[in-house]
Amino acid sequence: MYDEVLTQWQRGWSASRGWTDYQQVDDVIVVRIGEPQRRIEYIATEMHAAAAAHLALTDCNPPGTSWLTIATGDPERVAGELVPLEFVRTEWLMSIALSDQASSPVPAPYKLEIITAPSIVDVHVYGYGELAATGRMSLLHTGAVADMIQTDPAHRRRGLARAVMTALTETAITHGATRAHLAASPEGRPLYESLGWTTVTPLLVARTATTSAP
Repeated sequence: MYDEVLTQWQRGWSASRGWTDYQQVDDVIVVRIGEPQRRIEYIATEMHAAAAAHLALTDCNPPGTSWLTIATGDPERVAGELVPLEFVRTEWLMSIALSDQASSPVPAPYKLEIITAPSIVDVHVYGYGELAATGRMSLLHTGAVADMIQTDPAHRRRGLARAVMTALTETAITHGATRAHLAASPEGRPLYESLGWTTVTPLLVARTATTSAP
């Protein structure tokens, strides 16, 4: 049901992070990340969760470095079924028609900078002599994926994340994007809901055990 949205999100998320080595294996998207703590990511719907878990448990990566993202309406139940994989957290795959997102200007005295590169938009917010908030959106034809929306703790609760999302959205629209997706953390989900984003499906995030079995 949400296979297409999951795939579109993965393509944009990978583009945002510079992860270009990915392929489909047995209905599982395999993203070779190569970072010390996250060597590989297996992305699948619940229907193919067992296949993703098998790939993670039989690859040659060090303990704790093979990750899974599973689209499922019941993350707690599926997490129990995937033992001995370790549950990390629940995220939410969200979507919006970009023209429907609420707008919010950057508050004074903060200043906003927009940097565009092929298929990537970066937004930086500066204030009081430092970088206060950032965000990125990758552009995929008429689609887009928001990623790495962050506000420095010293500058939170001032509307900066809303301003970042506004700038990203408006810029994406000028580049022909009409719909966007993102994976929201528990902390970020209320912000996106307040801007008009809706949940497509919860995402179970898990990984192989951080220590080898005795």
